[in-house]
Amino acid sequence: MKTLAELQTDKSTFSIGLALSDGWNLVSKNLGYYILGGIIAVAISAGVGIIPFVGGIVNNLVLSPCLIGGAVYVTWHISNGKGWTDFGDMFKGFNFLQPIFISSFIQYVITAALALLVFFNFLPELIDIFKLSQRADMFSKQEELGNAFLDLIRNSKFVVSLLLLMVALLFITVLWVFKTHFIIIYKMQAWPAMEMSRRIARHNLFQLLGFFILMGFILIISAIPCGIGLLFTLPWLIGATYSAFAQITHCDRSNEINEEMFDFMAGKKDN
Repeated sequence: MKTLAELQTDKSTFSIGLALSDGWNLVSKNLGYYILGGIIAVAISAGVGIIPFVGGIVNNLVLSPCLIGGAVYVTWHISNGKGWTDFGDMFKGFNFLQPIFISSFIQYVITAALALLVFFNFLPELIDIFKLSQRADMFSKQEELGNAFLDLIRNSKFVVSLLLLMVALLFITVLWVFKTHFIIIYKMQAWPAMEMSRRIARHNLFQLLGFFILMGFILIISAIPCGIGLLFTLPWLIGATYSAFAQITHCDRSNEINEEMFDFMAGKKDN
């Protein structure tokens, strides 16, 4: 595994094709665990999401990031030949609660600020749509509500602003895609992990953009049959993202010198 000092100046890249193939090979070894873990994660998130206002925040800043951290942890162990022997390992991300929460909070605030900046320019139109949707006679005024919504999406300025927002959010996701990997695998704190993720993502910007666009299409297609395909493609995304990280950092290569290696080296010296 490369050291943080090496990664500071390292400009290694990764192969999208290798990430996809290796990612599937990793998760397919324990696909049942990944699927069961995903179902449990959705059930927990749905239960917490029922809580008004607080539920969504807890899901976005704590539950989902920590569960993803757990998925990173088990995938890392699988890649190092340790396997996924304890199903409870899917909750290992909660052992890194503080840095995961802080990094998620920073990204959440920046994302929310960009969204507010865009929608603030169309506040009167959005308020009108909201008022129409809250009226007691909303069902009899559906045509009026539909026309107000159509007027907004026909606004070229709104469409361009929305597209720019989507591009900005994609870049933010790409730059910080490995922050959880650095927190879990390199035991880093929130901001240093985000900075290191940004550093190596910058040298792989086009590969990561292509990777996420391709995986986005795969996820959309897999969600068509009642979302069942997501049970397979979401673990694949986790494995493929980890593989990209491993290709750059070599975190799937152990640095430990075991006793057999030492004996072999000592034997050569004796000869």
